[in-house]
Amino acid sequence: MTENKSFFTGWEAECDICGRCGNCRAECPTYRQTGWESATPRGKMTLLRRAALSQGGEERALLAKRISECTLCGSCTSQCAARIDLQQVWKQVRGELKKQGELPAAYDLLVKNLLDKKNISQFDNAARLDWAEELDEVPECLEAQEGSDVAYFVGCVSSFFPRAGQVPVAVVQLLERAGVSYTTLGGEEWCCGFPLLAAGAAEEMDAFARHNVEAVRELGVKTLITSCPSCYHTWTHEYPQRLGQELGFRVLHSTEYLLELVRQGQLVPEELEETVTYHDPCDLGRNSGQYRAPRELLQTIPGLELVEMASHGANAACCGGGGNLQSAAPQMAENIAKARVGEAMATGATYLVSACQQCEQMLEKAARSEKAPLQVLDVAEILWLAVDG
Repeated sequence: MTENKSFFTGWEAECDICGRCGNCRAECPTYRQTGWESATPRGKMTLLRRAALSQGGEERALLAKRISECTLCGSCTSQCAARIDLQQVWKQVRGELKKQGELPAAYDLLVKNLLDKKNISQFDNAARLDWAEELDEVPECLEAQEGSDVAYFVGCVSSFFPRAGQVPVAVVQLLERAGVSYTTLGGEEWCCGFPLLAAGAAEEMDAFARHNVEAVRELGVKTLITSCPSCYHTWTHEYPQRLGQELGFRVLHSTEYLLELVRQGQLVPEELEETVTYHDPCDLGRNSGQYRAPRELLQTIPGLELVEMASHGANAACCGGGGNLQSAAPQMAENIAKARVGEAMATGATYLVSACQQCEQMLEKAARSEKAPLQVLDVAEILWLAVDG
């Protein structure tokens, strides 16, 4: 059978290098749910090779299904004995499948909405600061203000989803307490674009990158912070590469910046006698290498005891909220979150803390469903509890 070069070009080496050793199987969250070999990373590599030898049919359809069920958590890449960047392969394959109209229809709707609204919700982008109504007093500096030292990139989830909106409320209160000169992009903040990349629309993402970078540069800030790990990963890894230039300002996850403020004495946590366990977000931990700051920030709170789950750090299990999985297979995403909540319950902690609003939404819903005696909070939220006494 003739090889389909238009589809296969660029992945021949990866498919040939993959030794089908199976290192990737045990850590794959979707394989844990389905039990199907085709759901494993090595299974997808086999399907990719077979799809190249066909003009469609069952192999291509199954490949599209399994590729769209991936959370892009990165566990396969970290476990790969052949050092294949499997996440990059999955993203590129999604791009090719999108061109051929073989991804789930929900992906097309997601892309269309992002291009129209500039965010992942159905709300007008001008409503990005509605979460600030939860503050006792709305600071004037929230509307894009030149001359500030710090720009806070809030992110779509925190801007438009009520539960997640408590995270920027906590971050802003901490910045205010620390006396930081800060601002946001307000309605000029667009989605970071990562959902487009995950939906196979990498080219459409470039316009979002250019807009956001130019908007931050116009503010003249020295530092950009974001509490969303996917935004953080996009700003630090995708934007410089896609734009082919340095950003001109440093980018920190909010936990890194808040840790600086605590160390400098600008924030002073009071005693908080609680036991917490920490969930590593995939895009902050495995995909960006930041495990230290959230944990060290928690450990600055007197009386707080941090206990680790069975899988943590580089081996932390996914929450199910990444890779647009909720669009392709919502029940699978929920089941992955429930499994993670089970790990958290086994620690005996009363608080399940993370540093990702998407993770927190997934885990909180799962905790309610499982009737787990856990309160799900962001690191910034629990820090504010300690700072505010």
